[in-house]
Amino acid sequence: MNSLKLIGLASAGIFASTNCALAADWTFSGMLREEVAVKLTDDQNPFNQAGNEYNGVAVKSTGLAPGTLTRPASQAKSGDFNMFATRLELNLDGKLTDDWAVHFKMRGISDQVGKVNDAFKDQNLFEQQYGNNRNAGGLGAAGKDWMLDLPVAYADYNSGPVWLRIGNQQIAWGEAMFFRVADVANGLDLRRHSGFDVAAEEFSDKRVSSLGIRGTYRVADKTQLEGFVQQFRPSVLPGANAPYNPVPAQFVIDQKTGYEKVKDEFNFGLRLQTEIEDIGIQAFAVRRNNPDGVLRWTEAQGKGAISGTPFATGTSGIYSAQEWFRYASLSRLDGVGGLLSALNQFSGTTTGPLAGAASFMAGACGASNSTPGAIAAGSAAASCILDTFFDPATGFGNLQGWLVREYPRENVFGFALNKVFSGEPDSITDQLIGRFELSYTPNKKFTNPTLSKDYIVKDELNFAFIAEKYHKFSQALPATYMVFQWMHKSDSDLFGRSLMGSNNTAGQVPNGKKNGSDYIAVVLQQPSPSLEWRFDLALLTDMNGGWFVQPGTKWKVNKDFQVDIYANYLRSGNNGKDFAEGYNYAREMFVRGSWYF
Repeated sequence: MNSLKLIGLASAGIFASTNCALAADWTFSGMLREEVAVKLTDDQNPFNQAGNEYNGVAVKSTGLAPGTLTRPASQAKSGDFNMFATRLELNLDGKLTDDWAVHFKMRGISDQVGKVNDAFKDQNLFEQQYGNNRNAGGLGAAGKDWMLDLPVAYADYNSGPVWLRIGNQQIAWGEAMFFRVADVANGLDLRRHSGFDVAAEEFSDKRVSSLGIRGTYRVADKTQLEGFVQQFRPSVLPGANAPYNPVPAQFVIDQKTGYEKVKDEFNFGLRLQTEIEDIGIQAFAVRRNNPDGVLRWTEAQGKGAISGTPFATGTSGIYSAQEWFRYASLSRLDGVGGLLSALNQFSGTTTGPLAGAASFMAGACGASNSTPGAIAAGSAAASCILDTFFDPATGFGNLQGWLVREYPRENVFGFALNKVFSGEPDSITDQLIGRFELSYTPNKKFTNPTLSKDYIVKDELNFAFIAEKYHKFSQALPATYMVFQWMHKSDSDLFGRSLMGSNNTAGQVPNGKKNGSDYIAVVLQQPSPSLEWRFDLALLTDMNGGWFVQPGTKWKVNKDFQVDIYANYLRSGNNGKDFAEGYNYAREMFVRGSWYF
């Protein structure tokens, strides 16, 4: 029996047992919102064809044929908007009995940024095919510039020490902003403004809902046990050439094959929460498929595919070795190792149609055959081989690389502590909340920077220290909300990329980074005396040259209408080390006008 039937039968049982659904106490509410993100610079997303750094740039060939390789300048486009979206949310909540309640939310979004920015004309913003569902496997539907879904569709049961939630839901564990240390139950849907929404909202609009059953049992006043079983659903990336696309458009990602293998898998989790003295304690264990997934080379399919290889000819590929190495660096990949994996791990380049050409080019470019059928090369030889492949006179012209996304099974264990400190009245330590979150994932798989089928396997440790407080600096102003965080990850960066791809200089094998990655975050919120306004500031840095700063304000015009105005400022040292490299295009002002009813 699949999960949808299971949830449907459970829901039918709820209504059958109450016999009073029509007489329930129902409430209806909703929101209509316009969301606009205006670019503050002329920078385009370098991961898109329109923003590619090599559009119209002639690059001298290092291959066997003299000449230059030129990416078409016509692909370069510009525009002033990254988002131009209209959102409608409808909420229906019903109190069926003293024990049972039901909750539904329908969300509809239309983003017409393609009408106001030529760079995104006719681009796919929302439609993602996972299996046979074009809304990434969820409850809903999607097209290129619209999506409609049910992120909330569940029933709650609450009686005595027992609480149950049955249906389509998201599970939010952990308290960290920006960081997801204990928040491991659900993946993220990054199609809607990626990760650049209001930082203080803590992914509330990003977590991927999934069909499942979640429940708690209160053992004592301060102790409860929580568990869940939930159908696996992956994190969802923006489409290729969408405004916030994080993967170079020169790649084609096979989203379907890896998902088909795990679409019937379930995630499981247990969490114990208690309090000893005045310290809150929780411990958790989760068995899941990694929703973010891992990537590797796969055999190209369809039109233009070169049989038995991960490459296809087309109009949206890579044109030169310089472009190959630059985008490997931006993506924290190994340009040399990636080429060798593609040449050595596929039949089409060892015994198939490219075998003779690859061996000839390798020999002519000074590469060596260290073992029969295997090619070894340094940076100069790799550049020569690449340009020879890309040169129409000696090779195939521009090529697209094919990747497959897979979702390994893993265990995540962790615990958290929190304590409320009692200092001198009105002092900085008075009512200061201290939190610590830790998670440990043994044998976690990461994308290999070479895109090899042999994934990186590490025991990863993540932890975060969090200090949180409301502090009154002036009697004329309401208390200021303040958060300070430090997060450490032992083997990956902020985006989950292996640190073996860090310290990455274009054209060279990445040196990697030892001793993990560290991030500092600060969040401040200050309401006005009338509470009509709230002024926010969020800051994130990795101390390697990467900065994200988000100032903003919320204006409560009246009880039904609110205006939010925020700016996103990103800065990078462009050193192959920091998280902000490649994201200057996201320097923007975004405005949300919301009408609540």
